[in-house]
Amino acid sequence: MRGIARALCVVCVVGLARPQTLNSSDANVDPVSRQLFDYRWRKQRPDLLTISSGEPVYFDQTVALNSVLLNNRYVVESLQHAVNERTPDREVFAKGTGAHGYFEVTNDVTKYTKAKLFEKVGKRSRILVRLSVSQGEKGTTDLNPVAGKGFSVRFYTEEGNFDLLGLNTPVYFYKDPTLFREFVHAFRPNPKTFIRDGHTAVDFVTFNPVSLHTILWQLSEYGLPRGFRHMHGFPCHTYELYNEHGESYFVKFKFIAELGFDSFSLLEASTITSFDPDFFIRDLYNSIENKNYPAWRFEMDVLNTSDLRKLKFDPFDVARLWPNGTYTTVEIGRLVLNQNVKNQFAEVEQAAFNPTNLVPGIIEPPDQLFRGRVIAYNDAQIHRLGINRNKININCPMYAKTYNRDGIPPTLDNEGDAVNYYRNSFNGPIPLLDIARPQRQLIIEQSSAVDLQDCWRFYNEVLVTDAQKQRLVNAVVMVAIRVKTTLQKKLVRLLRQVDPKLAARFVATIDIFKKTVRLPQVVEDINRTNPNPFSNVTMS
Repeated sequence: MRGIARALCVVCVVGLARPQTLNSSDANVDPVSRQLFDYRWRKQRPDLLTISSGEPVYFDQTVALNSVLLNNRYVVESLQHAVNERTPDREVFAKGTGAHGYFEVTNDVTKYTKAKLFEKVGKRSRILVRLSVSQGEKGTTDLNPVAGKGFSVRFYTEEGNFDLLGLNTPVYFYKDPTLFREFVHAFRPNPKTFIRDGHTAVDFVTFNPVSLHTILWQLSEYGLPRGFRHMHGFPCHTYELYNEHGESYFVKFKFIAELGFDSFSLLEASTITSFDPDFFIRDLYNSIENKNYPAWRFEMDVLNTSDLRKLKFDPFDVARLWPNGTYTTVEIGRLVLNQNVKNQFAEVEQAAFNPTNLVPGIIEPPDQLFRGRVIAYNDAQIHRLGINRNKININCPMYAKTYNRDGIPPTLDNEGDAVNYYRNSFNGPIPLLDIARPQRQLIIEQSSAVDLQDCWRFYNEVLVTDAQKQRLVNAVVMVAIRVKTTLQKKLVRLLRQVDPKLAARFVATIDIFKKTVRLPQVVEDINRTNPNPFSNVTMS
């Protein structure tokens, strides 16, 4: 009987391996839904199943009933692995996806930087891009209108990995790194109810109005792009570039979607969420599989002066925009995503993007937020991936020689038989002497004062139509509708400092919502209509 079962199993498995074409009724199946069928067609026949040591798994081992369980290495290993296979999520951008592609230089920028990445027009470099959604767990919707979007790019260069991490908006939530924990906690679910609480979000903003500028961007149409392909990316810091002659320039990088920016309405987002909460990820995957490769222009805004003392604003303030006329936009190149990852965990979840990953020709920003991120990112990645995180395949640079040894795997060849300390007399690796790199270190004093002028400009100059302004206010109301009146009044006072018209529009809109939607009563009304939908069901 057991022999018959084994034969039937083999027949079934071989049958599944046969190529299968989709029929006419499957014409609307997208590449995401076809993925497993595509895999089956490529494989033609199944591989031999083994355990992790390479020992073949015998058919009898795939059923644990009526056997000595501890002697069944296949079952024991599968159980042990299942309860140990998850790694800690990213703290803020847990949900995301990624893709591979290339960067091509389209403009000569050697005047600004000696980085080999940009050394000549036409040069191509391999890239990895991760696009993500903030303030949500992995199962959350991509279309949350109050969640920021992450835009991280890694350039694999002969001088090391160069990472740029940013948001979908050109300003950041705060400039003091001490606010990182407070911001994350305030926008997380309530520790008792595990439900996101508008009280903490509104309370945080009213105590820290420096964050209001970015929140206005995120709650407007600019915070809800029509998928990742329509999303711009803005690394938030000001970097110092230097050329072969040691001349310095201060720049802000940006990625501009070639499709152009477009956004969903709040109603569209709500409707799509109900049947496809992974819309952004699906759209990116399908577009690459269909060879509609997403692309972005890579540009930088360059300050018009290298003498920072002449400026009347802080060019390193991540919460504010540079004033018009103080910079020149310079084209650098083009990013194209043309290959989906083969395995999300190996190539996206384990990718350790780090703002400290820089290359010769580019110097770390001097602002305190960046210095705080140096601590946070390194510690977070050691926690998530271990001390040898840069030896994981997706994080391996094109070239690396270190004196680091041992630790939890992967260790690769552990630097073989090379000497393991610096300095030494045995031809161990030596540091680079870069005479063009500026030796002075910028010391800047940043003010904690909050200037709401940029918030006024955003509401009155960036949002040019009445419909855009109303959409922003609707999104703010969605956050504040369940908040007690005392906190709503604090929010109104803050909005009034930005613009009395903005505050008045918010008050009028929230009053309308309270009269028409009556959100606190919705659940009560449902329960009152049908208090127990299973009251007529009897269990026998």
